[in-house]
Amino acid sequence: MRTATISKQEIIKTAIIMIENGDKLTFSTISRKMKITSQSLYNYFKNQEELEYVIVGTVVSLACKMAFTKNFGKSGREGVISLSLTFRKMGVRHINLAQFVISHHRTNQYQIVTDAFNELKSLLERMLENYLDNEKIIKASRLIRNLVVGDILNVGTGWFKSPEVTAESSFIEMLDLSLTALRNS
Repeated sequence: MRTATISKQEIIKTAIIMIENGDKLTFSTISRKMKITSQSLYNYFKNQEELEYVIVGTVVSLACKMAFTKNFGKSGREGVISLSLTFRKMGVRHINLAQFVISHHRTNQYQIVTDAFNELKSLLERMLENYLDNEKIIKASRLIRNLVVGDILNVGTGWFKSPEVTAESSFIEMLDLSLTALRNS
């Protein structure tokens, strides 16, 4: 067993790597990977659920920061599509992690999760405010999340493999058509 001190960040990073690799995530498997006792994890997280939700909050917050940086200065229709594509590409590239996040119920029990989803909501709303009237923003935000999550799951699990049309081009077209219809409604 390892005698050096560990940090909460090391545990989270190890768990994320394990999720990405498709490994089962338990205190036992994490502790074996880190060469520590599973009991030592309780010094950082009260239980497995707390660790999982800290991972959810961490991943969503990091994705928001990356998407913000990549799309800084963009706005309107092109900005909304670019932001949506950014989240879609991250999810497809990290399908195991995306599935892990998506599989967890929304909760306000953990502040890190609440903060992360508020960050996501704010990012989407700021991009949409330059494109839609205020009363349509919440519908557009839900529309975008539905299309992004659906595409991540379908593409990431191999459902959208057609030589006639790429998954990305059909995603862009569906998003554009939906946003245009919402804008004109």
